[in-house]
Amino acid sequence: MSRPSIVTSDDVALLRSIGRERSLVVASRRAGISRDRAVYRIRRLARAFGGPVVVGVRGGADHGGTVLTPLGDRIARGGFDSIQLLGGRPATPAEQPNLWRGIYRRGRAPEVRIGRTLRVRVAFDADDGAAVAVLLDPDAIVVARSRFASSARNVLGGTVAAVRPGRGGFARTLVVRCSGVPVRVTVTPETVQQFGLRPGVRVWLYIKATALRRVGPD
Repeated sequence: MSRPSIVTSDDVALLRSIGRERSLVVASRRAGISRDRAVYRIRRLARAFGGPVVVGVRGGADHGGTVLTPLGDRIARGGFDSIQLLGGRPATPAEQPNLWRGIYRRGRAPEVRIGRTLRVRVAFDADDGAAVAVLLDPDAIVVARSRFASSARNVLGGTVAAVRPGRGGFARTLVVRCSGVPVRVTVTPETVQQFGLRPGVRVWLYIKATALRRVGPD
């Protein structure tokens, strides 16, 4: 394995669910994502590690289904860190998740203050005024050209700064500047074309509070 990999807690949860359910449809539902998003995550992991993480089986007492490969089982059991670079090659900007440092503020709506103006709502607890690091998977962000009704606690306006190729041509990485902070967003080539996403275009990012995870020591 010589390529860098990014394994998020969502990836691990999906693989563990597949290991229990032996069904991609059921596992994706339990993980709270669509089947298409689950397939994308599985393909991303396969490209990153150079081999399949799941395989379809037929027949037997369970009438077939989807099972983990030894590689998938290793990832599901925590065999890799949340962010691990393999082969000694640094990850490119498009391969990195969003990792920010800021100040935690308690209240009825806990938030992390990043830089001078960016505020993001979070769902984890910490000491008021504590310096924290938060991780946001680019897959967990919904991008839109205009605002719409949503349950997402974070709706950030920003401007597209760059559109970069993703791995294997399957995806694109948008770099959106929100209050001066670059945010990486994974989208499909179809989305780029449909929405006319290019540098200078104004967009809105929708992010659930639960998608922002605290990382590093408490």
